[in-house]
Amino acid sequence: MSYQLSVERRESRPRSTLSELRRQGRVPGVVYGKGLDNELVHVNGPEFLRFLQQEGTSSVIELSFPDGKSRQVMIREIQQDRIKDRIVHVDFKEVKMNEPVDTAVPIELKGEAVGVKEGGILQQQLRTVDIRCLPDRIPDQLEVDISELGIGESIQTNQLNLPSGVKLLSEMEVIASVLPPQMEQEEQETTEPDKAVTEDTDEKDA
Repeated sequence: MSYQLSVERRESRPRSTLSELRRQGRVPGVVYGKGLDNELVHVNGPEFLRFLQQEGTSSVIELSFPDGKSRQVMIREIQQDRIKDRIVHVDFKEVKMNEPVDTAVPIELKGEAVGVKEGGILQQQLRTVDIRCLPDRIPDQLEVDISELGIGESIQTNQLNLPSGVKLLSEMEVIASVLPPQMEQEEQETTEPDKAVTEDTDEKDA
């Protein structure tokens, strides 16, 4: 499934033009693809931010142009101004729906681990994995059932239940584990009162 995002073309102009676009709430970007000319665009900033919050960066996007044309793309890079807390540029890569793509998808833990109920501590070591599949088969997320996970046990990437047509690219890593409960030892600190030594110094006049 692809999501539609309205874009407008822009010309290659001085940096001042990009600054003006950003002041207007637009995000400059570029669309590129294998054997295709780069196309300079800009998108509505708030709309693009809402899209990221709802869909993330792994979704296929249908860029819709004012002249009715469209391009199927995925986000390849986002540049941010961390001081002003805003997106300043985005790179879109055109994809073909009949060719596999490599992307990262988030991992969502489901259930409450048995080990946690017994006092263990759940630790999630991996939050995304790299996969390869056709663009229309990219899952929103990969769910991992941890309900049977006991103390001292872990789940690894090779145990993921992948949808049909999805290939795992990530190496074998631990996704989540339940650590034994930590024994808290009371530390008794014996503090001796400081002994202040006062020396009286007699000043003698020569």
